[in-house]
Amino acid sequence: MILYAIPFISAAIGWFTNYVAIKMLFYPREERDFGLVKLHGIFPKRKPVLAERLGRIVANDLLSPKVLKERIDNEDNRSKLKTAIMVQVDDYLKTKFKESNKMFAMFLNDKVIEQLKDRLSVMLDDLAPQLMLQVAGKVEEIDVEKLVHDRVINFSNEKLENLMMSVIKKELKFIELAGAVLGFFIGVVQVGIIVAGGNIQ
Repeated sequence: MILYAIPFISAAIGWFTNYVAIKMLFYPREERDFGLVKLHGIFPKRKPVLAERLGRIVANDLLSPKVLKERIDNEDNRSKLKTAIMVQVDDYLKTKFKESNKMFAMFLNDKVIEQLKDRLSVMLDDLAPQLMLQVAGKVEEIDVEKLVHDRVINFSNEKLENLMMSVIKKELKFIELAGAVLGFFIGVVQVGIIVAGGNIQ
């Protein structure tokens, strides 16, 4: 009977070894010195390298200055900026300006307000692109690589683990299960070899 327990023992060993290996990705969070051996979780130990490479990937491939500029300075955003300004101006002229300037309010009827807005609208056709260009220029000056690097390097090891697990948790569980399945089949092969050897004798 013990013979036929071998596949299950092998499955348990396969699962446990993979479980320990996965835990060692994150633990110990701080380096532990055991004399001859020093243990430190792979991700906590390699966090500086991870931060550097992640910063480079984000800056070069995901949020490059060119991409940021294109996302900010485009016709749609220019139009939205102009619309937002016109709404604020309209509200100011019809309410706040009239309330704070009683004398001018007598001359500021709806027709005058519309004329002022028409002139402002023409001005904004030239001004909005310039404003968006200036904003895009300032955004281009942001060092995205350093920003991402500093954010990641300042993550606590616990937060880093939670971040990584949110991405690869299912895959790690599959690796644990794969270890059990592989261990079970290895155990079956071992039993087969033992049984076959006994029959030959």
